[in-house]
Amino acid sequence: MHKRRRIRKVALGILSVLAIAVVVLNWTYGRLPSEPKPTGSFIQVGKLHIHYIEHPGVGTPVVLIHGLPGTAEDWEDVTPLLAGHRTIAIDRPGFGYSTGGYVPFDRQLEVIHELLAKLSVSRPILVGHSYGGTISLGYAERYPSGVRGLVLVDAAAAGQKVGGFEEAQAHLVKFLQLPVIRQVSNATFGQLLITVSADQGDAEAFSPLPVVAAHRRRVLEINMTHGNLEAWSGEILASTGVIAKIDKGLHGIVTPTVVIQGEEDKLVNQSHGRKLAATLPHARLVMLYGGHMQPYDHPAAVAAAVRALSSNG
Repeated sequence: MHKRRRIRKVALGILSVLAIAVVVLNWTYGRLPSEPKPTGSFIQVGKLHIHYIEHPGVGTPVVLIHGLPGTAEDWEDVTPLLAGHRTIAIDRPGFGYSTGGYVPFDRQLEVIHELLAKLSVSRPILVGHSYGGTISLGYAERYPSGVRGLVLVDAAAAGQKVGGFEEAQAHLVKFLQLPVIRQVSNATFGQLLITVSADQGDAEAFSPLPVVAAHRRRVLEINMTHGNLEAWSGEILASTGVIAKIDKGLHGIVTPTVVIQGEEDKLVNQSHGRKLAATLPHARLVMLYGGHMQPYDHPAAVAAAVRALSSNG
């Protein structure tokens, strides 16, 4: 009996030390940075406050739509290469500095349509990265006469599905964002969990190339905030169904398209990019070395695709 009590005391002591270590790491290595002040502009669309970054120009306007998660600043290496074009990079509803939390896919299409109308943008070239590519495809299906061209960069389409681990992670994040639970988890282990997960996610997204420091900083400063995490978890859980629905209409999208795909993409396998380019009636495929983050790794290729579509009619 005495030996059992001693074992229990030792075990409790070890658990206490581990718990203290986790809390310490939570407020040191895991501590999330404060959210910086936004650049760019805001516009009201219904009940949503939408953030966007615009550069003036003439000719065919270019609308850039980030992935899951992401911000308008994911295009900061691409837009300088499109000098002369009017470019509008959007924080999708719920992401970046835009309000909304999780906004369903169809409503996002409506918000983007209303936003472009408010900004007097007609027949733009849509440039979509990852799930932003899914959004762009959905927009072209719903508003076929409203799009001049599509540049789909590592697009989540053509049979792409969310894995079981990612779904479980999304359920956990959704749970941890509940009132009270969020405050308790952030004070004890939540920030550490988020930081470790974000670092693992970035390493996978950029592989085999190194993670871009500016992207990692933005993920921790902006994408790991409460509203962004709500948007991320909701979109992850809905995305497989959304992609399947969009895939049914791919044959009907006659918009001129460039599909850009990373050869070593670990998030959207190159087979999906190849299938997407083969399925769309007027698409050409550009394969590039690297992983999932082509707007960072090959911004010149993205800009070149835009210019090619702009010059063709």
